[in-house]
Amino acid sequence: MSTVPVAQRKDFWRNFDIQYHATHPGLRHMKNNMWELPHWMHWLGGVLVEHGYDDLQVVDLYTEPNAFSEPGRLAGEVVEAAARAHPADVYLFSPMTVNLYYAYAISDVVKRVHPGAVVVYGGVAATPLAHEVARHLSVDYVVVDRGERALPALLDALAGGGDVADVGNLVYRRAGGATARTSRRYPDLMPADIPFPKVDLFPPGTGEDIRYLRQVYALGCPYKCTFCTIQTIGRRPEYFPLDRVIKEIRAYQKHYGDHHSIYWGDETFTLHPEYTLELLEALEQAGDIRYDCQTRLNCLTDDRILRKLKSSGCQWVEIGLETGFQESHETHKHHMKLDAVRDTLKRVRDAGLAACSFTVNGFPDQSPDDMRRSIDWVCRLLDEDLLQATYLFGLVPYPGSAMFEHPERFGMKLLHRDFRLYHEDLPPVFATEKAGPDEVYEVFLEGLDLFARAMDKPPYFGDAPPPSTADEYGTFWADPHV
Repeated sequence: MSTVPVAQRKDFWRNFDIQYHATHPGLRHMKNNMWELPHWMHWLGGVLVEHGYDDLQVVDLYTEPNAFSEPGRLAGEVVEAAARAHPADVYLFSPMTVNLYYAYAISDVVKRVHPGAVVVYGGVAATPLAHEVARHLSVDYVVVDRGERALPALLDALAGGGDVADVGNLVYRRAGGATARTSRRYPDLMPADIPFPKVDLFPPGTGEDIRYLRQVYALGCPYKCTFCTIQTIGRRPEYFPLDRVIKEIRAYQKHYGDHHSIYWGDETFTLHPEYTLELLEALEQAGDIRYDCQTRLNCLTDDRILRKLKSSGCQWVEIGLETGFQESHETHKHHMKLDAVRDTLKRVRDAGLAACSFTVNGFPDQSPDDMRRSIDWVCRLLDEDLLQATYLFGLVPYPGSAMFEHPERFGMKLLHRDFRLYHEDLPPVFATEKAGPDEVYEVFLEGLDLFARAMDKPPYFGDAPPPSTADEYGTFWADPHV
């Protein structure tokens, strides 16, 4: 995701970074602010190679230091040079919502430099906005939902002169300008049948640009949080074979550096205890894999899981607390009972695991004072060493979420569809009867300051860095792209 310059982020990220590094001995500072590899690219790369499309290249503008002539504006000459240096028959894009603007700009350059090239979009933003994206003149096709079947079928049709109307999961622009979706819909490919990823899409040196290696054990999440966009990978979790998972980890570490820990991208890593225990046993047997995971509070009730997380190499558990108001959880998150927070976090701490919360500001059923009380609640959890750190994001009704599709159900009024501003560090793009965007954003900025102070203390897991190196932490905060 593109970043924005927010002055309050400086101390926030610095102190967050110190807490994070304390629990990850040997972690290196990122050379470039990439955070992680785009897992979907390696995944679909493996699918394409399996189908005979093995001439693949990556156009990396993210770590290009001159890609932005100024915040919010791509450097046209840099993009054009990259397009000329990477001629191709087909260009694939999978932007997040806030990056649609940049993806369109890059697509425009591609079409100008290579008029005969085909531009295909897909992913979490393109799926719910498929018809809108397909109307952009530099976009030829949009693959909706998961692309393991649709993308090879589309490339086969293009290469063989077939009718794209026979390809499933596809939205495209007809000759008259109207868009259409093909009638066929492919079933999702089971994880065991997904080809091994093309690990070496990026050069090995890219390993210096990232914080961790993202890995996936299960695809899908059964929960229906109103602000989530899980629709592209499904509601029912399906699991990869264990030997495949370990093999992927080893392949990524071999190529990008075995010093990297793993970040499990499963939305709810500890959802099914028996599946989780099987994986944790395999990780424990491996003996040298260190990892972070994310899950829900109500999925941390099994003491077997807590014990095994620690012994299998877990260093950091991220928990979606979001807000301190039970009423908001009843509406937006479900199955979250806040009266269990302190007890659960104590058991996580007693198991030797550092906990970090996801905190979200701006729920539409809260007044600014309610939001402040929620931030104060998280600050107390930090003060009590029940949390080692916390994120703070502004609420964004992303396309594909229930909030975007039906904002009126939640007392929200969307103010515009300028997706450049659908960013977790910018003022909200909606208003409610309880608060306007400026009021909500004021609380957000206050929250960044309060959390920065709450995290400005010796880590309760791990060692604080020497004072002489403190300024090395959180330097990625000042990388403005918007």
